[in-house]
Amino acid sequence: MINKITCLLCVIAIGFAGCKEAAKSSGCDAQQLCTQEFRSLGVTFTDKNGDNVTVKDLTIINQRTGKAIVPKNTIDPGFSPDIHYIATDSNKDEFSTNGDDVKVTATSNATNKAVSAILKISGGCNCHISKISGPDKIVFE
Repeated sequence: MINKITCLLCVIAIGFAGCKEAAKSSGCDAQQLCTQEFRSLGVTFTDKNGDNVTVKDLTIINQRTGKAIVPKNTIDPGFSPDIHYIATDSNKDEFSTNGDDVKVTATSNATNKAVSAILKISGGCNCHISKISGPDKIVFE
């Protein structure tokens, strides 16, 4: 147990030092103090009745850059397998500080119909990613 705590503290300390170094080289405020939490953003897909829908071909595209976002360092939610991660703090540098429109598209396994939604996600010089706007649930009509 003590080894696990020691290991976790080392990882956090290294991560904290890495954030300060990244801030210095990226033009971000090097004096910014951030919490040690790790954030992730996810969505669920439902039908018009509110029932969860299994999906395939999930794509996440940053509309500013045109690049696909691949969520990094996600943890299997286990307790909620219907959550689909859009981004984590490990993707923070793929977003601007003020936020980027991100198009999330998926296809229903049952009907082969596609649905899309736009979420605005910030990152950049912020301590963590944050959803500025957009749905938590994307509904297949």
